[in-house]
Amino acid sequence: MINFRFHIVSLTAVLLALGIGLVLGTTFLDDATINGLERQLDGLENDLDRAQARNDEQQSQLEAYREEADQLGEQAGERLYAGQLGGDPVLVVSTRGIDGEWVDGVMSSLVQADADVLGVWWLTDRMLLDDESDVADLSDVLELSTDDTDRLRRNLAVQLADVLYGAADAPTADPGDAPAEPALLARLREAGFIEYQLPDGVDGDVVRLPASGTRIVFVDGPDASVPATEVIVPVLVEMTADGPIPAVATQPTVDTGDDVDPATQPTLVPAVRGDDELVQRVSGVDDLDLVSGRIATILAAVDAAPGEPTIGQYGSGDDADRLLPPAAGAG
Repeated sequence: MINFRFHIVSLTAVLLALGIGLVLGTTFLDDATINGLERQLDGLENDLDRAQARNDEQQSQLEAYREEADQLGEQAGERLYAGQLGGDPVLVVSTRGIDGEWVDGVMSSLVQADADVLGVWWLTDRMLLDDESDVADLSDVLELSTDDTDRLRRNLAVQLADVLYGAADAPTADPGDAPAEPALLARLREAGFIEYQLPDGVDGDVVRLPASGTRIVFVDGPDASVPATEVIVPVLVEMTADGPIPAVATQPTVDTGDDVDPATQPTLVPAVRGDDELVQRVSGVDDLDLVSGRIATILAAVDAAPGEPTIGQYGSGDDADRLLPPAAGAG
């Protein structure tokens, strides 16, 4: 969409100046000059009307393109994703404040890929630790005797990473115990630091993790109540201490418009790519808002096989390797 704000403001200023001129002209200007100014005023008003009409037409075209892209993404998934994850468990982790459309879209695509979608962990704004009660409650949850927020955040990252790493470890011949809610997550949920979302049609209210073999998709987006660099990135750092993990970090394109507050934009994928180790150990997708980004997210999740994950950086942003993951075996 073309931004006509500057154009409209400029024309308004011109119209105002001409209006003042017309008023003055009743006293100081002759009729010919006044008539000329009136014709110019009419011409400028017509230009403004035509500009607005063009803007409306382009907005309508943009909406049509978006609708087509949504249909393409959904219908392509029906054919392209089917069977790609074949019942493999997948956990989604995101942050409150982010528009639910990003998470819902990822979950829908995972379902199309026949994944066993376990549900979503929603991190809440209590993890900001900007209130004394939040600090005290997290200290209790982590079973620590401290009000040092830095220490609490470090321990939270370590303990969450342990839970996720265990669930994402390579599956063994013995399937182990039945899926269960980790004790740490039960305490975090009870204290309001994490909320659960289960897939549509699934009974219950608890996300249960298998003992191993889980893929994890981290979804970031604009307006996250807790920046990814505060919790998710430290968790990833801990999880990747011994090498690549079966995880994908995904987010929509960062908006750099003049009216956009950079503090509201997603930071997850840039943080992964800005870390010399994370970039080699966690796959990233930077354009979840595009059809190609939705496809890349699912294909990257397919490649993130527990035990032998294939790592890559995909999308159209800085430091992306390519738009989509290559075919298996391709160089």
